[in-house]
Amino acid sequence: MADQQQNNQYDQIYTLVSKAGIKRDGTSFESEDFNDGVWCRFQRLVPKKMGGYRQMFKEPNGIPRGLIINAYNGVNYMFLGYNNGLDVFTTGTSLGQGSGPYAAPLSNFTPDSRNLWQFDMQYSPSGGNLKVLAHPGVNLINIDNSIKSPVLVGNMLPTAGAWSFSELADTGGQNPTNQPISVDGGVCVLYPFIFVYGSNGYIANNNVDSTYANQVLTDWNGPLANQVNMSAGKIVKGMPIRGGSYAPSGLFWATDSLIRVSFTGSASPYWRYDILSSQTSILSSNSVVEMDGTFFWAGTDRFYLYNGSVQVLPNDKNINWFYDNLNFQQRQKVWATKVPRFNEIWFFYPRGTATECNDAIIYNVKDRIWYDAGQAIGAQRSCGYTTEVFPSPIWCGNTYSAVYSPVQTVIAKPAGSNSATFTASISGTTMTVTGTPTGTILVGMVVTGTGVTSGTTILSRGTGTGGAGTYIVSASQTVASTSMSGSLTLPTTNANQFYVAGDQTATFDPGTRFVFFKSDTSPVYTVASVAYYFNSLTESLGGVTLVTATSSNFGTLTVLPGQSVFTTNNGYSVWQQEFGQNVIGDNGEEAIYSSITTCDISWVGGSPSGDTPVGINRRIHLRRVEPDFVQSGNMDMSVIGRKFARGDVEVSGPYTFGPNDGKIDLRVEYREAKLLFESNTIDGNFEMGRVLITAETGDQRP
Repeated sequence: MADQQQNNQYDQIYTLVSKAGIKRDGTSFESEDFNDGVWCRFQRLVPKKMGGYRQMFKEPNGIPRGLIINAYNGVNYMFLGYNNGLDVFTTGTSLGQGSGPYAAPLSNFTPDSRNLWQFDMQYSPSGGNLKVLAHPGVNLINIDNSIKSPVLVGNMLPTAGAWSFSELADTGGQNPTNQPISVDGGVCVLYPFIFVYGSNGYIANNNVDSTYANQVLTDWNGPLANQVNMSAGKIVKGMPIRGGSYAPSGLFWATDSLIRVSFTGSASPYWRYDILSSQTSILSSNSVVEMDGTFFWAGTDRFYLYNGSVQVLPNDKNINWFYDNLNFQQRQKVWATKVPRFNEIWFFYPRGTATECNDAIIYNVKDRIWYDAGQAIGAQRSCGYTTEVFPSPIWCGNTYSAVYSPVQTVIAKPAGSNSATFTASISGTTMTVTGTPTGTILVGMVVTGTGVTSGTTILSRGTGTGGAGTYIVSASQTVASTSMSGSLTLPTTNANQFYVAGDQTATFDPGTRFVFFKSDTSPVYTVASVAYYFNSLTESLGGVTLVTATSSNFGTLTVLPGQSVFTTNNGYSVWQQEFGQNVIGDNGEEAIYSSITTCDISWVGGSPSGDTPVGINRRIHLRRVEPDFVQSGNMDMSVIGRKFARGDVEVSGPYTFGPNDGKIDLRVEYREAKLLFESNTIDGNFEMGRVLITAETGDQRP
């Protein structure tokens, strides 16, 4: 009878059941959810490895603190703000390949480590340009900062290949004040109106003329313009919302309330202001995101949504995990975005003692479940923009990295000069010298004489070896026999120039960045131009290259012969997310680690298929696991076991299985156990299906 029971026991196969989502709050043993994961999302309620990401650009000047993107005529224009300025990048609308950064000059802008940018766009019919509105608020440290800064405006499309921004000011309309529009909150557009906001519940908007062709962005004194104070707290964020019969409409988040603004159009002041909730909170000015008409945001102690009324966003999975570990002193670095393809809202935050975002918790709006990024490297992001015309989200990294070229050494300008006079004629690019020259004719000499094209240089010898004979020159021309002169000198360096040996024109291509020390704090310079000189003075060095920086900004640094110099690709990466399965960055293509850990499975709590109120005080003996995954590349499975809910953890494995392996045979026994599945190979990917477990009752002892 005992043998029959034993045989029947071996025939029992259980479906591994863990509820969707990653539950961080509470204990591992009480949870029926997956209770750990790294870079793993849920789609169709099953675990799936998140996508890869590739480096598009690097922002060399500072951590990105705001980003807006718009596509036009096949080009994706990216405007990125950092502490000391604003840069522009361009890409195609399908592939994340392009150029930048292009520095945009800013009028009346104050560089500040506390700058946190808000952006929007508005078309100007009178100017015929789509305008970028940018506000560098001094808000990165304090959400309730009261220092005002001007709203800046510039064209989205470049003028003569360049961008620039000036102050937005009240210079239009019938009664202009000619004052800049300056606030401490931010800027948004409720089409076709521009709104600005700030402390003491301040909300203001411009006037829009009823005649389309007369509409300007600079009329802040006309009949539809208005200013109002709607709360005691500071307005920190504004976004448009569907207004129905009262349009345009927008939501404005104050530190103490949520306000709806609607255009009535009926009588002065033409605007209606409704307080939707007088006791809400907002964690950071960039912690709001809209998905399909519903707004989600993080408050100071819970999550909210608005879909016609303010509601708490339920979270029984990781709310304590988030708020108990948030570095609250860095609250203004929290930011939210969405990944529409997977119906996800991401809240990035600095965890523990981190001063930059290093993790994210995620809400799946379709399945109404929570999970997190597991402090994956891919969560180290400072700002971003969601998919529109460009097919992938673009997120900006907050970790500095640099790749340096092999060392070059600054050399002194080769000494000496040479000159010669001679009689010669030129036909095409062949110069024929007759008679006996005075001095030696050398490669590299600049030739002058009656009828000789300016800048004509001797490129190489023909039959001549310094005297009579033929030489090849740089410019094709016809010159009859006449007296000519040749001179050979090298330019004397100025404050922003230096020489290196050999032909280094490819290394120091214009636009290339370079440093004199391998250090994150080393000043970074940009090549403006480069010239290669090969002549008798430089022949022994293989020629020399003269490098010119963009400006004489070396400061007190004296560039002396023997100084090391490195070209560098340095800065903070701008990433194209959801691209393939790997990370493509400074080190080429590398695997991304991803994992998911099941809930506890045991006889004391029930069975591998679910919990029951009454269990059996036996160890669970795992004999076989039948993995069911949509899988690329090998994966590892480990068994994590304990004797008690608070017992010491033991790990068995890993057991490696490939995409075609049907089973994992093992003999592992724990009183409480859970399974850890990991992927960490190039092109590795997985989506979990129905995993089967063969288990039996084990020893009765704990």
